[in-house]
Amino acid sequence: MFYCNGLDSEKVTDRYCTIPLLTLQDNPYNLVQGDSVVAIVTATNLYLEGPASLPGSGAIIVLVPNPPIGLADDTLVTNAYRIGFTWNDDINTGGSPIISYRITYDGSTGTWSTLAIGVMPRKYMTTVTLTPRKDYTFKVEALNSVGYSLTSASITILCA
Repeated sequence: MFYCNGLDSEKVTDRYCTIPLLTLQDNPYNLVQGDSVVAIVTATNLYLEGPASLPGSGAIIVLVPNPPIGLADDTLVTNAYRIGFTWNDDINTGGSPIISYRITYDGSTGTWSTLAIGVMPRKYMTTVTLTPRKDYTFKVEALNSVGYSLTSASITILCA
């Protein structure tokens, strides 16, 4: 049996209860991505406990995706003034389709900046002004219904 937020004395007054995913992934539940969670609810007042509800339709454990892989220079796009690159999704998308990607870059300064969000499909071409013969480093994050992945391995491309 599980009480809202793990506390027997917790009172639920808003007709919902959020159970942290980490709690479901830990002992004694040990749920993993793709496992189904079904809830049965009872209401208790000072006098008695009411009848149990019918089982809910269930929820599926979904996680953030793994970072994109295989970042590669798109040599048909990259020139002295713009850089293009592509990538692939990791096989594990967290159990939810990838919605879009976030691109960050470092222009050899040591500072990462967000370059673009909402990118689709799995390719990008810079639209900012770049300096010819300068290295730029890029990372990509994948977004699904849960949130963003960790950043991908970086790729450094010479603007030339």
